Amino acid sequence: MSKVELLKQADGQFALTGILSKKTASSLWTKRSQFTPMEHSITIDLVGITKSDSAGLALLICLKKEALKAKAEMFFTNIPEQLQQLITLSHLEDILTTRQRL
Repeated sequence: MSKVELLKQADGQFALTGILSKKTASSLWTKRSQFTPMEHSITIDLVGITKSDSAGLALLICLKKEALKAKAEMFFTNIPEQLQQLITLSHLEDILTTRQRL
Protein backbone atom coordinates (compact mmCIF):
# COMPACT_ATOMS: atom_id res chain seq x y z
CA MET A 1 0.00 0.00 0.00
CA SER A 2 1.28 3.42 -0.87
CA LYS A 3 1.17 6.17 1.71
CA VAL A 4 2.79 9.41 2.74
CA GLU A 5 3.44 10.49 6.30
CA LEU A 6 3.81 13.98 7.71
CA LEU A 7 6.15 14.24 10.68
CA LYS A 8 6.47 17.41 12.75
CA GLN A 9 10.10 17.88 13.78
CA ALA A 10 9.88 21.29 15.48
CA ASP A 11 7.77 24.41 15.16
CA GLY A 12 7.70 25.20 11.47
CA GLN A 13 9.80 22.16 10.53
CA PHE A 14 8.28 19.06 9.00
CA ALA A 15 9.37 15.94 7.14
CA LEU A 16 7.49 13.97 4.52
CA THR A 17 8.15 10.28 4.05
CA GLY A 18 6.78 7.69 1.66
CA ILE A 19 5.20 8.07 -1.75
CA LEU A 20 3.99 11.48 -2.87
CA SER A 21 1.48 10.65 -5.60
CA LYS A 22 -2.08 10.93 -6.82
CA LYS A 23 -3.05 8.12 -4.44
CA THR A 24 -1.56 9.79 -1.37
CA ALA A 25 -2.05 13.51 -2.08
CA SER A 26 -5.56 13.72 -0.64
CA SER A 27 -4.52 12.28 2.73
CA LEU A 28 -1.74 14.85 3.02
CA TRP A 29 -4.02 17.67 1.87
CA THR A 30 -6.36 16.98 4.80
CA LYS A 31 -3.40 17.46 7.18
CA ARG A 32 -2.36 20.83 5.76
CA SER A 33 -3.66 22.70 8.82
CA GLN A 34 -0.62 21.35 10.70
CA PHE A 35 1.56 23.71 8.63
CA THR A 36 0.92 26.66 10.94
CA PRO A 37 4.23 27.81 12.37
CA MET A 38 4.61 30.47 15.01
CA GLU A 39 7.49 32.20 13.21
CA HIS A 40 5.85 32.37 9.76
CA SER A 41 8.42 30.12 8.12
CA ILE A 42 7.82 26.51 7.13
CA THR A 43 10.53 24.07 6.09
CA ILE A 44 9.58 20.68 4.69
CA ASP A 45 12.29 18.02 4.46
CA LEU A 46 11.60 15.68 1.53
CA VAL A 47 14.50 13.27 2.11
CA GLY A 48 12.06 10.47 2.99
CA ILE A 49 10.08 10.69 -0.25
CA THR A 50 10.78 7.47 -2.12
CA LYS A 51 8.63 8.13 -5.19
CA SER A 52 6.66 11.06 -6.60
CA ASP A 53 4.54 12.03 -9.58
CA SER A 54 2.98 15.16 -11.04
CA ALA A 55 0.09 15.01 -8.56
CA GLY A 56 2.60 15.08 -5.72
CA LEU A 57 4.29 18.06 -7.33
CA ALA A 58 0.93 19.80 -7.68
CA LEU A 59 0.27 19.17 -3.99
CA LEU A 60 3.54 20.88 -3.02
CA ILE A 61 2.55 23.88 -5.16
CA CYS A 62 -0.84 24.03 -3.42
CA LEU A 63 0.80 23.83 0.02
CA LYS A 64 3.12 26.67 -0.97
CA LYS A 65 0.12 28.72 -2.14
CA GLU A 66 -1.67 28.10 1.17
CA ALA A 67 1.45 29.25 3.06
CA LEU A 68 1.64 32.43 1.00
CA LYS A 69 -2.03 33.16 1.76
CA ALA A 70 -1.16 32.85 5.45
CA LYS A 71 1.76 35.25 4.90
CA ALA A 72 4.30 32.52 5.62
CA GLU A 73 7.34 31.39 3.68
CA MET A 74 7.67 27.74 2.70
CA PHE A 75 10.96 26.08 1.81
CA PHE A 76 11.82 22.54 0.79
CA THR A 77 15.01 20.65 1.65
CA ASN A 78 16.53 17.41 0.40
CA ILE A 79 14.41 17.18 -2.73
CA PRO A 80 14.76 13.69 -4.25
CA GLU A 81 16.17 13.51 -7.79
CA GLN A 82 12.91 12.26 -9.33
CA LEU A 83 10.96 15.17 -7.86
CA GLN A 84 13.70 17.66 -8.78
CA GLN A 85 13.46 16.49 -12.39
CA LEU A 86 9.70 17.14 -12.38
CA ILE A 87 10.30 20.61 -10.92
CA THR A 88 12.91 21.39 -13.58
CA LEU A 89 10.82 20.03 -16.47
CA SER A 90 7.88 22.12 -15.26
CA HIS A 91 10.05 25.27 -14.83
CA LEU A 92 8.99 25.59 -11.20
CA GLU A 93 12.41 26.19 -9.64
CA ASP A 94 11.45 29.72 -8.59
CA ILE A 95 8.16 28.64 -7.04
CA LEU A 96 9.34 25.59 -5.12
CA THR A 97 12.15 27.31 -3.27
CA THR A 98 14.80 25.13 -1.71
CA ARG A 99 16.79 25.78 1.41
CA GLN A 100 20.01 24.06 2.30
CA ARG A 101 19.88 22.13 5.55
CA LEU A 102 22.22 23.80 8.05
